[in-house]
Amino acid sequence: MTYALFRIHQRRTPTTIGIAALSACVVATAACTSNPVEPTPDDATADPFAVLAADSQVMSHQWTAPADVDLDAPEIQVVRAYADSEWNLIRTADYAATYPGYDDVAEDRFKNLNPRTGTIVHNILEARTTTHLGRPATEVHICIDFMNTAQPLNDGWIRKERLRYQSFRVQQTNWTSPSTPPLDYSRRMPYPTWNVFDGWEIHGMIDRRIDEGLPWSNCVSALPGFDYDAPYTARVPAPPTVEPFYPGWPTAIEPES
Repeated sequence: MTYALFRIHQRRTPTTIGIAALSACVVATAACTSNPVEPTPDDATADPFAVLAADSQVMSHQWTAPADVDLDAPEIQVVRAYADSEWNLIRTADYAATYPGYDDVAEDRFKNLNPRTGTIVHNILEARTTTHLGRPATEVHICIDFMNTAQPLNDGWIRKERLRYQSFRVQQTNWTSPSTPPLDYSRRMPYPTWNVFDGWEIHGMIDRRIDEGLPWSNCVSALPGFDYDAPYTARVPAPPTVEPFYPGWPTAIEPES
């Protein structure tokens, strides 16, 4: 199966054929075909998170970080939301599978449609405070583990990569302060229902230290629990388990009417 290179330009599209077809493959766990499956009508217009809810059964995101990095800190939530959304978009080509506000901050770039299922583990190697263009900024450097993911083939499943690097720079915008609704951290969801990006700007970046040891050497040789002897690609007998999201997203508390 091949996937054509394309430029994503549509915003807030309906549930995609990609999600519907891959969901069917995962549920059936039988040989998948590349023939498109027309999606059935859903209640996406009534429930703005219907697509995200369905997609959370196809792919989950787990995050780890050093002890001094709070995964629920506002700037880290921005990074998490952007990375989750970007990988969801690459898998589905559907902005409805991204988190609220992502389409307002996303950088337009060429994407290679890459359907897959399972769990992506994002390992934050470092989050450091710095300055950029004279303003405070946070740089976050991530080692992404794809070992528990697989892509559908006509006759089964294949894992096609192991690790990847990703770096982001996050700053508050000049004209506003972040506005976050009251949040219930005791109740977690697979996705945020509020605009995590409100009051922030985020951009992908290249860390010039990438060949100079820490923190990047932890990705290529010292990631806890990672099997560095595993082949880069491998056929797998069944779609990987979609593990629970971690840490997930606190529930936004709706104001009483």
